[in-house]
Amino acid sequence: MTTTYEIFQIDGEEYIHCPVCGRNVMLFDVCECNWENTGETNIDGGPNKMTLAEAKIAFAEGRPII
Repeated sequence: MTTTYEIFQIDGEEYIHCPVCGRNVMLFDVCECNWENTGETNIDGGPNKMTLAEAKIAFAEGRPII
């Protein structure tokens, strides 16, 4: 599954809204929820052990994102 999020700028740096928790996070950075953003397109099978769908469920249930 591929999900695309809009890139926006804060002080000249590129950010997206984390696809798991919705926080502002720098492009290609690890969010506070522990999801590693892979750019505008977050593709399952990247650096995260969970799929994006699994991470969303875990976050909603208060479980750690791995």
